Amino acid sequence: MNANTPFLEDFCSRWLDAWNSHDTAHVLSLLHPDIQWDDQTFWPRVLHGHDEVRRYIDKIFSVMHDVRFEEMQRFFAPDKLRALVLFRQFGSGPKQLDPNAKFDTHGCDIFLEFRDGKLSSYLASYDIVQMMQQLGSLPPRGDKVGGAYLLSLMKQPAAK
Repeated sequence: MNANTPFLEDFCSRWLDAWNSHDTAHVLSLLHPDIQWDDQTFWPRVLHGHDEVRRYIDKIFSVMHDVRFEEMQRFFAPDKLRALVLFRQFGSGPKQLDPNAKFDTHGCDIFLEFRDGKLSSYLASYDIVQMMQQLGSLPPRGDKVGGAYLLSLMKQPAAK
């Protein structure tokens, strides 16, 4: 076992506990002050620092007030001090959508770098399209492949 493995194991456990607590300060306590946070599926740009990430986390908890995360599996590159957590996320969407609609999707938290025992570079990967379909905000995909589905939502012809 690599010397970094116990740290990564512990961090992954604390990470999911923090998110499921719905306590922004708890999540921020795991992040380096100079965190680089890349979740451009949800947010329009890469975030830097606690203040920017705080707004992001608060927004997540406000639009998905009951979101929960369950770990499915962990993957480590201990020699590089990197990890990936495959998760299931589920809950309700924004209140302005169908109040009875629920989502249940999968994604990955990718921990790219740590400094001083805190996460300093993060990348999110998940499919918001499936989530929005489950919440009744997007029409069924049908048999459209690749970007053709997203382009059809914009009412633009797909590239051939």
